[in-house]
Amino acid sequence: MPETRSCAACGAGATVLHERITREAIVDAWRREDEAVGATDIASKRQAMLIEALPPEVLFYGCAECGLQMAFPRVRWSSATYPSDQSYPVRWEFLRALDDLGRGPLNVLELGCGIGQFLALANARGHCAVGLDFSVDAVAAARSRGVTALCGGLDDLPRLVAADAQFDAVALFQLIEHVENPAEMLAGLRRWLRPDARIFISCPGPRRFTRLIDDQQAGVSDFWDYPPHHVARWTLPALRALLERAGWLVMTAVEEPFSWVAAASHIGIARAIYRKRFAHPVARRAYIASAFLRLALQPGRRAGMSLYITARRGAASR
Repeated sequence: MPETRSCAACGAGATVLHERITREAIVDAWRREDEAVGATDIASKRQAMLIEALPPEVLFYGCAECGLQMAFPRVRWSSATYPSDQSYPVRWEFLRALDDLGRGPLNVLELGCGIGQFLALANARGHCAVGLDFSVDAVAAARSRGVTALCGGLDDLPRLVAADAQFDAVALFQLIEHVENPAEMLAGLRRWLRPDARIFISCPGPRRFTRLIDDQQAGVSDFWDYPPHHVARWTLPALRALLERAGWLVMTAVEEPFSWVAAASHIGIARAIYRKRFAHPVARRAYIASAFLRLALQPGRRAGMSLYITARRGAASR
């Protein structure tokens, strides 16, 4: 089936070519990252997998209405090739979502649960959290924390949970940018959610400060912001449009708060690592100071990493 270039979020047909990038440029950006962080043991294997997975050229089309940018073709990692060294930090949106969830106990489902930090935090707040992830290694790590993590995708839920399982809330943190058909995913969730269920979504934001780290850019964005890692780049209007078209009532839509210290430190240390100067305290501090200056000169990049949106299930989504 040929891919459509209508917007996957708002449905508009007014998409325009935003970026054209070669397979070689994406592969080279991953290679530079692996060399910078010392991941020499997997660098060659990763390059081979990227070359096999990617077409000669990837296009990104942007929606003139909501700002969503979509990759064509939408090539994605398989469960077998997804990076085993993927980072799973505790994110700002985890804590924000826990505050928004309120007092338990609620039955919570997390898609793309990784190594289970959010599940553990939710359980500690009195909720009953279940996670789903297609990475065997991530699920094993999550289970070692004592949380309930299941290996598979949304289509596997019927064989993994009881047929009458119902959830009060579902979380999709840093997942939707990997999804080929987000509307189909939302439709597939319906049978598992109670009538007044809530949804919590986060993903990388377009104003995030990491786009100032020149060394890790593949084209106009971070090396990980291309297929087969990410197949879409979201905006708050795009997330809102996607949810509202699916019948959800949006409650909150915000950017992660910006921290000068965190952003400048992140940028400066990344540059020091790429330039093999991390072990030199004076050079490291100089890179951090330079990052402060660059952030001051580019206010358009003064935002935290994530977008965060919450919604309550409306009548149209039942």
